[in-house]
Amino acid sequence: MLYKKLKIILPVLLLLLFGLTQYFKPIPVLDNLLYDDFLCSEGEPLEHIIIVGMDERSINEIGTWPWPRFYMADAIEKLIEMEAAAIGINVLYDVYGISGEHDEALVDVASRTDRLVLAASGVLDDSLTAIEYFLPFDELAAVASAGHINVEPDSADGVLRRALTALKYGDITEYSLPMEVYRVYCRVMGIADTTEAIPFDKHGQFLIDYTAKPRGYTVLSFWGLINDEYHPAMFKDAIVLIGPYAQGIGSGNFPTPLDRKTPMYGVEINANIIQNMLVGRYKQEVVWWQDLLALCLFGLVAAVFLHKLKPVPSLVLTVALIAVYLAGAKLAYVQLDMIFRMGDAVGFFIVAFIGNLALGILAEQHEKNHIHGLFGRYVAPEVVSELMSGGVDIQLGGVEKEVTVLFVDIRGFTAFSEANPPDKVVSMVNRYLALTSRSIQEHGGTLDKYIGDATMAVFNAPNDLPNHALQAVLTGWAMKQGAVSLQQEILRDYGVDLQFGIGINTGMAVVGNMGSEFRMDYTVIGDTVNTAARLESNAQKGQVILSDATYQLVKDYVEVTDLGVLNVKNKKVGIQIYNLEGVRQ
Repeated sequence: MLYKKLKIILPVLLLLLFGLTQYFKPIPVLDNLLYDDFLCSEGEPLEHIIIVGMDERSINEIGTWPWPRFYMADAIEKLIEMEAAAIGINVLYDVYGISGEHDEALVDVASRTDRLVLAASGVLDDSLTAIEYFLPFDELAAVASAGHINVEPDSADGVLRRALTALKYGDITEYSLPMEVYRVYCRVMGIADTTEAIPFDKHGQFLIDYTAKPRGYTVLSFWGLINDEYHPAMFKDAIVLIGPYAQGIGSGNFPTPLDRKTPMYGVEINANIIQNMLVGRYKQEVVWWQDLLALCLFGLVAAVFLHKLKPVPSLVLTVALIAVYLAGAKLAYVQLDMIFRMGDAVGFFIVAFIGNLALGILAEQHEKNHIHGLFGRYVAPEVVSELMSGGVDIQLGGVEKEVTVLFVDIRGFTAFSEANPPDKVVSMVNRYLALTSRSIQEHGGTLDKYIGDATMAVFNAPNDLPNHALQAVLTGWAMKQGAVSLQQEILRDYGVDLQFGIGINTGMAVVGNMGSEFRMDYTVIGDTVNTAARLESNAQKGQVILSDATYQLVKDYVEVTDLGVLNVKNKKVGIQIYNLEGVRQ
């Protein structure tokens, strides 16, 4: 009953537990995996976002990093001439170079355009507030705008999912390079700036709706640009981002939701952020109570039905709930730009299913143990086990098989019971029956029934028992040996001399359920049983009588006295019998 109650309240308790996680969000790993693998999908990169990569080819041609700054001045000059709409440089020039002439060339070209955005960088504390901020060197900062290139990957797995766009430095808000490039592009092209609609979190971040995986955007070589390898029309009215595109130069390469195995270069990340701004649709996490409401709606279905279902239907329901929940989250993501936390919901359904399954197994086992313990007091425990495992056909009827049957009775019991009150009789009988029952169990027999002061045992039914005849004989001998001390106790306590008489016979018998449809008994019947009973009734005090059929199977293990042929009523042929004198070790 306890387990059944637990199955009912378990989903409710789990719903409360997982509901709390909607507010505290303690374990984001599963949420992140579902977000990356299920919600995020690759889109079509905009053709007018172009990356000019400082790639392996350029390094081989120009030489090791850092390059003389006149190369960058030359690249910017080319882009101005080709009428690029906005130019973002993902390289930090916060200190003067080794050549003043080269610095002057960079300042000169920057002063001749209002379409250039240079890189800045901040040193951040734990709250993502800048404690130091590095702009381009003074002369360069005076003629060109700048935006920071800081990013903050998720601490749980190092994947970059959010754009750190608005950075606090003292009382000043410094914006990122991709935002400043986007603003330049809007101004030059005469389109509306929608950055006011960006759903920043408390740290000035927003979720990046990635469009392209690494290498997804158009990437041209820096060396090819400064050597006029590309048609000028490619760059007209385009957004051009220049930055490191090879291992060993620059930094800021991070895995992204679209590809957690391949790090994405900083210029590619900025390209994705800018496209996000150009499209103007921002994915936003719902507030905690909306997550909780969605979890409760689905969780209540689990709470109502899971405890009522068997394992397979319960699994089907769990899978169905997870599928519907994920489908709803996907629909909200695509159509409404809303992000529901899926990890807690999926975790809830899985834990609720496993919990109900475990409680169901425990309840079933508890019920079996209860039935086994209760029913086993009335019939043989072996029969109970077979019935509960389905090994015994509970229909009326039986099968024929070879068994060894043992009967044991108390000699002198009738006179004792007539001379003593019932409570004393029952107490004495129970002491003898405890000995017979224990001996039968220890040797693998089945206690078929008690018949007053007598006990009937069967060996090799319902379970197969190798050497069943020998086990039955060993049982009889154990009863005889155990009765010696018990005989002395009974003589002392009750003043009477009571001993066993035991008969054992082996042969074919019908094993199965006997009786009627509404009341049946699992037992054995046949001449083998009747013969064993006759042997027991002819046994004297302390005798264990074996039939010849049993003796022939155990003669190598026992010492006997030949008692000759026993003639019994209704049998044409007498029975050769033996008195068991000992057992060979």
